[in-house]
Amino acid sequence: MHHLKIAYGKDYLQADLPYPYENITISDRELSYTSEQEVERALLNPIGASIEDMRGAKNAVIVTSDATRPVPNHLLIPALLEELNKIGVKEKDVTVLIGTGLHRVVPQEECKQIVGEDVYSRVKVVSHDAWDDHGLKRFGTTSRGTPVVVNKIYAEADAKIAIGVLDPHQFAGYAAGAKAVSIGLGGEAQIQANHAMLTRPNAELGIIKGNPIREDIDEIGAMVGIDFILNVVLNSRKEIVHAVAGHFLEAHRVGVELSKNVLQVPVAEPGDLVIAGGGGYPKDIDLYQAQKALLHATFVVKEGGTLILVAKCEEGIGSEKFKQTMKLGESIQEVLKKFAKMDFYVGGHKAYLWGQSLLKANVIIVSDGLTYEDAQIMKVKKVETLQQAIDMAQQDLSRNPKVLVIPKASSTIPMLTQDATVLL
Repeated sequence: MHHLKIAYGKDYLQADLPYPYENITISDRELSYTSEQEVERALLNPIGASIEDMRGAKNAVIVTSDATRPVPNHLLIPALLEELNKIGVKEKDVTVLIGTGLHRVVPQEECKQIVGEDVYSRVKVVSHDAWDDHGLKRFGTTSRGTPVVVNKIYAEADAKIAIGVLDPHQFAGYAAGAKAVSIGLGGEAQIQANHAMLTRPNAELGIIKGNPIREDIDEIGAMVGIDFILNVVLNSRKEIVHAVAGHFLEAHRVGVELSKNVLQVPVAEPGDLVIAGGGGYPKDIDLYQAQKALLHATFVVKEGGTLILVAKCEEGIGSEKFKQTMKLGESIQEVLKKFAKMDFYVGGHKAYLWGQSLLKANVIIVSDGLTYEDAQIMKVKKVETLQQAIDMAQQDLSRNPKVLVIPKASSTIPMLTQDATVLL
């Protein structure tokens, strides 16, 4: 027997697997420096832009993500506040904006949890609201026809800073950079138009060059202005392996390259069974987020194989539009066919991405946050323990199956060796 332990919400699930397995994991190497030291190094060595460039600003905005992203705000924001103070921007003149995109507006108590009590006591913290027309400012249209509408507090700030985690993104290539603003602080029409390009060529996991969604995101960033970014790469223990600071394009691209030796993992051959961990809280807070882990695992499962997704989903499916789209048909084929004939909408795109996994493999989800009715709507089997899922999967496996385990699948880019050059 081979023992498994996979992050699940704020805890772990454990089980015994009767087969040897290949562990597909992002870097967990020991560091010779602390996370704080790496952030300090990045701020002292900015790329293409400097905080000093913002000297004379009367106020500043720092943009971060909501609770669905593991941004180490407790480290990044205080470091930025110290640098802003050096150029004359006081804490009373700094606003932290929680970028929600089309997620729900974040209540104040949750804002405090996201940034930490220390930061919350020092600066103003405000949640973005993509549906508040009075709180948005229009800038025009991108070359791809996306209407540019962003948060007014951000748009009118003297100094604009964005922070984020350089994670892989299933259709924007990589997260962070301008995405914190272009999507995190976007109005509904802007986000809808951008995400509607997810079926176009190169709108894929790990691809930046020629990716229409990423290029649109960066064009929006240039139109609304981003003075400075601070982006980090996290290892499996959520320590900061790399930090980059500076120009929103130049620093981001350096960060992407640095992230590849942490996040990209070559895989020699696809698995008959692939067990994908959602990554624990907050990445498995709901199915809307945990879906990413399933899609990443889909790249390395055999046609007709089995995928097990381990995701607590304490907030359930997480999107009513995702749920309603999955109810369009009895089969995933019928759902996708009907969705393709409809006007694009965010939430429905999750059904499209979810469907890519269901078309390729049999899916079992381990979750005590989803109901059996939820699982039926999502067209997957559901169990409440990892051991139950393994026992269920065994029924369809050969005598000596190839088994892959991806403990933090949503932060991992697993690549079949023959496909590796595509992302490099």
